[in-house]
Amino acid sequence: MSAGTDEEELPPPKGPRPEEPPPRVKARIIAAPKIRQLYWCDFWRDAQLPEFWKTRPVLVVSYRNSLHGPCLVLPTSTDPQDGNPWARKLSIKPDGRSESWIICNQPSTVAPSRLSQFKGKIPRLSEPEFDEILALLLRWMPTPAARSDLEK
Repeated sequence: MSAGTDEEELPPPKGPRPEEPPPRVKARIIAAPKIRQLYWCDFWRDAQLPEFWKTRPVLVVSYRNSLHGPCLVLPTSTDPQDGNPWARKLSIKPDGRSESWIICNQPSTVAPSRLSQFKGKIPRLSEPEFDEILALLLRWMPTPAARSDLEK
């Protein structure tokens, strides 16, 4: 607290000042991302663990996306996730080289300007594989009936 006041001094915020909105960046992709597609995503450089950081593949889980609105994605990891009940190994190698796991308990909302496509055709998961991933994500989320249990 400051001398002579009852207010606690807060540390200065990291990043832009709160009254300044972040910049709007032009998307690098030319079409709106579609559900089940995989893209490279430039995650935040000022991330704090356990947040995801650096450029990594992501799976688009939201639908009716645009080039200017939010996009809900699930990140991938090339680190084996054998002990993680919220991870699922992908049937494809998004980068063409490395086995990857979708991390279903770390959904992120990103701007499409953070996305860039892989060389060649944009990978897209099959509906059955996507449905398994979506079911895992939804199992991680609370349900309206379970909400009262969480508030205890």
